[in-house]
Amino acid sequence: MRVLLLNPPGARTYIRDYFCSKTTKSNYLFQPIDLVVLSGVVGSRHEVAVLDCIAEGLSPDEARARIDSIAPAAIVALVGSVSWPEDKRFLADQAERGRRIAAIGDVLHERSAARLAEEPWLDCALHDFSSEDVLHWLAGEPERVLDATVRLPLGIDERRIGKKRGEFRPPPPRHDLFRHELYRFSFARRTPFATILTDYGCPYPCTFCVIGTLGFKTRPVEDALREIDLVRSLGITELFFLDQTFGVVKQRGLELCRGLEERGGWSWTAFTRPDAADDERLAAMKRAGCHTVILGVESADDGQLAAYKKGYEVEVVRDAFRRVRRHGLRTVGTFIVGLPDETADSLRATLRLAVELDMDFMSLNMAVPRFGTEFRARAIELGLCDPDDLVMDQGGEDAFLPTRTLSREEMLDLKKELVRKFYLRPGWLARRALDVRGPRELVRQLREGWALLSRNT
Repeated sequence: MRVLLLNPPGARTYIRDYFCSKTTKSNYLFQPIDLVVLSGVVGSRHEVAVLDCIAEGLSPDEARARIDSIAPAAIVALVGSVSWPEDKRFLADQAERGRRIAAIGDVLHERSAARLAEEPWLDCALHDFSSEDVLHWLAGEPERVLDATVRLPLGIDERRIGKKRGEFRPPPPRHDLFRHELYRFSFARRTPFATILTDYGCPYPCTFCVIGTLGFKTRPVEDALREIDLVRSLGITELFFLDQTFGVVKQRGLELCRGLEERGGWSWTAFTRPDAADDERLAAMKRAGCHTVILGVESADDGQLAAYKKGYEVEVVRDAFRRVRRHGLRTVGTFIVGLPDETADSLRATLRLAVELDMDFMSLNMAVPRFGTEFRARAIELGLCDPDDLVMDQGGEDAFLPTRTLSREEMLDLKKELVRKFYLRPGWLARRALDVRGPRELVRQLREGWALLSRNT
């Protein structure tokens, strides 16, 4: 069967990825990890094609023409709460053209049976892109589906197995099907780059994050290294590891780093947690080619960190940033702003902490009530969001939460103020200029900076 993996067109640059959706905060756009993993799974038994309409900048009419030229029998599409009205219209049209439609995304992570009931064009909502459920659906074997919502002749069947544990072994992704030259990543030292996933979900319980609701599964290190070898055969030596905490299983992380170090010549970025960034792991990452570490700071307030189950305090964050710098790695600090108890004073405390930590880059994410999270239930309870309102955007371009004391407009204005004050410091600008390695990276950094500041003025 010919199957198309589709990132649908959109009026804006949407990031639909890993049960999250948002507008890009600057100029970045990486390969959607759902489609990357599914390319190997679907491609193991079917003729598979990939069309990323966001990366290619296709209009709906252009996308329809391209899909017609591919002539798939079935489409597996990304969808997102941030783009749901557009996604529905486009995919309903594809169903009218006789194509079976499966979809995956945050808007289907909760109440998926109700979504299928509302949308007759949708045949299947996948709940796990790392499993073989998509193959069973394509084969017309719904009885073998374990973790998806499927439309059957006698009704809709929502099947969930809860949080996953253990190991997963998807076939190697088909990175050759992605147009890598179209993707952009703020922290990449080289282009093109590839996005890699070596584990699925997250073992930590942060209440505002959807990834912790998925459970936690790991791939064998030899499988991940086999995929990385295939990436190198395409001439790509820059990687973005999308694991939520790189090396969270310490010995496994060290083994992966040894494999990268032995191969040599790699350049990469990864996420980790402040309490997982110990000297042994950081030294191994550095030797293996890591140049940038993204750490979740989230808040400058220990009370907020405890309330949202981060599992560490601000002093742990300070120590981690000192260690990362000592190992010669660039630092990115991510913050979530606009939680219910957020105030103008707490936001300014966030800026002071970002400056104190001497981080190379700061990423501010608006608090949004992600489907399936404890935070969503709490926000509904407090009357901060409507349970029927599906549109949300942590990038801050569209819908996000007010707080108990700040309106959406006040939150957005304060967020923009923080971004400007952090990135327009003369000392920061001088350091970034000295850190740039070559004209290509300079051009990328200028584009990213312009895009970021233009969205925050």
